[in-house]
Amino acid sequence: MRTLAEENYLKAIYHLGKQGKEAVSTNAIAEQMDTKASSVTDMVKKLAEKDLANYVKYQGVSLTETGRLTATSVIRKHRLWEVFL
Repeated sequence: MRTLAEENYLKAIYHLGKQGKEAVSTNAIAEQMDTKASSVTDMVKKLAEKDLANYVKYQGVSLTETGRLTATSVIRKHRLWEVFL
């Protein structure tokens, strides 16, 4: 079960990392989501524990295959809601 915050982080990492394939810095994610880098680091560690992201300190974060699939699913869901609204 994913929280709304986790989904938003996955979506941000996906977009910043060119569809989740490249490593993204926590500062870039913090800027995108308008939050603190320390909060991003905490969430990225949680995503890594759930096997949704790969995080290496000082090198950034990238999505695992499961993370990429989850991110695309979230993006599709959000786009469908946008169409209906």
